[in-house]
Amino acid sequence: MKKTMLTLGLTALFSQAAMAENSLVWTQSIDIPTLDPYAFASTSALAFQNHIYEGLVQWDDNFNIAPALATAWTQVDNETIRFTLRKGVTFHNGNPFNADDVVASIERVTHPDSGIRGNASSVVSARKLSDYEVEIKTTPSSPIVLNELTGVLIMDKEWLTANNALMPSSMSLGTESFATNNANGTGPFILESRRRDAQMVLKVNDKWWNNAQKQHNIDKVVFKPVSSDATRLAGLMSGEFDITTDVPLQDLPRLEKDPKLTVKIKPSLRVDYLSFNMADSLNAKNDFDANPLKDIRVRQALVQAVNRDVIVKKIMRDMTEVANTYVAPGIAGYDASSQLELPYDPNKAKQLLKEAGYQDGFNIAFDCVQGAYINAEQWCQAVQRYWAKVGINASLNMHPRSTYSTIRDQGKTDIAVLGWANLPLIDAYSINQQLLHSKDNGIYGAFNIPTYRNDVVDTYIEQASTELDKDKRVALMAAALKQAQNDLPYMPLHFEPVAWVTSKKLSITQQSDNVVRLWKAQIQ
Repeated sequence: MKKTMLTLGLTALFSQAAMAENSLVWTQSIDIPTLDPYAFASTSALAFQNHIYEGLVQWDDNFNIAPALATAWTQVDNETIRFTLRKGVTFHNGNPFNADDVVASIERVTHPDSGIRGNASSVVSARKLSDYEVEIKTTPSSPIVLNELTGVLIMDKEWLTANNALMPSSMSLGTESFATNNANGTGPFILESRRRDAQMVLKVNDKWWNNAQKQHNIDKVVFKPVSSDATRLAGLMSGEFDITTDVPLQDLPRLEKDPKLTVKIKPSLRVDYLSFNMADSLNAKNDFDANPLKDIRVRQALVQAVNRDVIVKKIMRDMTEVANTYVAPGIAGYDASSQLELPYDPNKAKQLLKEAGYQDGFNIAFDCVQGAYINAEQWCQAVQRYWAKVGINASLNMHPRSTYSTIRDQGKTDIAVLGWANLPLIDAYSINQQLLHSKDNGIYGAFNIPTYRNDVVDTYIEQASTELDKDKRVALMAAALKQAQNDLPYMPLHFEPVAWVTSKKLSITQQSDNVVRLWKAQIQ
């Protein structure tokens, strides 16, 4: 009898302890594609990885550069920065953090096969001076190297070596490594488990170097990808889920009426685009060999054939606006005076196609991604219908992100979907350098899906990369954007809104970069 009572008492004690644990369930429509922070330039992936890994520097609440794993830095000359590293930091497996880890991380992120090489375009190499001091070589007079370093998350050299992962993986190249599904950082949360496309569990890092200034009170984070919109919403309303960052916009008014939920909406930094294949030939089969998309009149026609205002009103529920620039107003380099003027006009579209010699239309391959951008499946279908009205036969295929990235990045389609928020730089150099500069198989043009090239644009971008005068640099970036927008390698659709739904018990700040920062959240 005493043994039974003791067992019941222990069971009750453990049950109370479990109930007392501050556990949070985070859901979105798709899984985090990789835990390797150098494998894929994805805002959602970086947002999740930032719970585990940290950089030398970070953005503060006002988007100013602040210390993280580095406590101080000095510009030694126009291509050298010396960093003093934080002492007493350990990785989640207990290994000490030091200069060897920084050198290995810089070598890994700057490798040609790194999936985020373009996000570290001004970083050249790193050299160890002592256990807690390193010098990072940069391209000459780089004005954005610290911006880039906010997204270079530091990995453990010993762990990478032991697991044969010193070489980076790349989603675009279809490669994986031990770091794809496993993690070992210095950050506020530790990866406890990962089941791809099912669930990841993070537990609080009780040995985090910054616990003295810890802002959160979360013990466990359970991340669950749930592809069904209805299931995600039902889970929110029942209390099963605490936060979701992708909600069908049409459901937000209903969720706002639920007293247990908080709906957060604000403009984001992301622009959603369609890219035009400007290579010598199309992927789709036609009776001719030429690529119509190389003709600016055809690209203009495809823009003017689509009623983007209706897409914003009906599909995006009037929660955003049409984008006529390649960057959002919050990005350095944005210039409202250079907006595109290509309003909806199907008759003009037909006229332009006739002038270009394609009055009978043509076939194009159109590939769209599921779950990556808000309501993308719906607006891709709408675009397809609009194009059909002017004689363009777009063969539309929907893909999960796992297969879509390879199709898009390897140029296996004619029309691709792309969203760009210019993170982690928060600067137009990101889009200029990665999407608009011609490909050089190095730091430029990593995501230049159209294979666009304009030597004037290239020159503006290269000049901006070494211009330290802020006003002159912004003017150069704006000039590059204006010329590229006129050339129209991409069709801007709309600014993607940030839409979150959280339980009332979760207190979290939403910012325009759409990054979930649970290390700054509180459970009431």
